[in-house]
Parts: sequence; C-alpha cells; structure tokens
Amino acid sequence: MAIAYTCTNVENYYDKGASRNMAIVIDGIIGAGKSTVGTFLSECLNIPLYEELKDDGKDSLAQRMLDLFYADQTRWSAIIQVMFLNDRFKDLKRIESEGNYAILDRSIYGDEIFAKTIHERGQMTKDEFTIYRDLLHNMLAHIKPPQVLIYIDVTVDTAMDRINRRARSTEGDLIPRDYMEDLRRNYELWFEQFNLCPKVRFDLNDSAVDENGNVKEDVKNQILEAIKPFL
Repeated sequence: MAIAYTCTNVENYYDKGASRNMAIVIDGIIGAGKSTVGTFLSECLNIPLYEELKDDGKDSLAQRMLDLFYADQTRWSAIIQVMFLNDRFKDLKRIESEGNYAILDRSIYGDEIFAKTIHERGQMTKDEFTIYRDLLHNMLAHIKPPQVLIYIDVTVDTAMDRINRRARSTEGDLIPRDYMEDLRRNYELWFEQFNLCPKVRFDLNDSAVDENGNVKEDVKNQILEAIKPFL
C-alpha cells in the first residue's frame, strides 16, 4: 500500500500554515533544470538563490555522499536524506529570520518525495523511514509554507541527458533509469495533491531551452508572469 504524503498538510506547519514564508520554491526530478530556472529568476528579481548543492566542487561533502548513495543506495539512503533535510531546514530558518524573499532550488517537499521513493524501492527500511518522517514533522512545526511553487516537468529521457551532459562527479554513470522513473511518478502524484500555496507547472523539455541549455526568453517571460501575482 502506498504511503501518503505527509508534509503537504497545513496542520503540520507553524500556526497551521496561516502565514507564509518568503520563499519561491522550485521542484522537479534530478536534471529537470531547477538550478537553471532558479538562476535566471534570481537575476531577474534580485532575490538570492539557495541551491541544493552548496558547493559545486566534486569533493564537497554533499557530492561525496551522493556518489556513495548511488553506488550503494540501501547503505547510504537514510543518512543522505537526513543530511539534505537538515540543509533545507537551515535554509528555511535563515529565510524566515531575515524576512527576505529567497528562491529554493528544491524544497523540503521534494526531499520527502525522494525518501518515499527510496523506501518504496526497498532501499530504506520501514524504521528508517519512520525516523525520517518524525524528524521532518518536528521541523515543519517551526516553518511556514512558501509563497509559490514552480514545478519543472521534463521526461526521464530529457533529465538523463542533462545529467550526463553536466558531468557532475559520477552521477551520470550511477543513477539508475528505473529510479528516475519511480521518482518522476511520485513527483506527479505529489504535484496533483499539493495545495499548500499557489502552484505553477512548466514543461522544460528541449523546446523550452536554447542550444546552450538556457531557458528561452519567451519561456522566461511566461514563468515571470505566472508567479508575479503571488509575490
């Protein structure tokens, strides 16, 4: 039986979700183009971007842990999910304490989708997933939902191609295709259920980007117009 998503219930949030933080959340599967969209929004709106990987270097802690995880998902799944969850919580607390707008390249919601997918694939035990969700719920009690969610939709083929082209450490050789398919399926289910804040969805397959991998100007304008009413 599928495990229901838990963090999309406003009851879990500080003040039961009555107020929002100042975050624009960008979510989607690995290789969707979140950083690309986040970078152009940061430049256009003059809003800081909080990236998922804090350090692009191949020797960063996050990248080393990702390499270990893709090589042996069962061994490293629980600790890597806690690591990313902790990083996202720190970002959200900083955004709320500073009271300024920010853009999040992947969210605390996306983090749970990864954990759920890994658990369903038998690579995280029931007890590990229970501990993870308890930690998540404790964190949610201290944060607020975002202003708006931008969901980047791409096919698994597009995502895998972009992962291989960006050559970030060894991830292109290690990420299983069936894992990506499971992840995309869970993202689609999650997006349908998501109702914490206004949400917009954009197709960012090849027709939406130029030959250099940048978002085309007309697509940029569509994204800006779509989120403007919520900022």
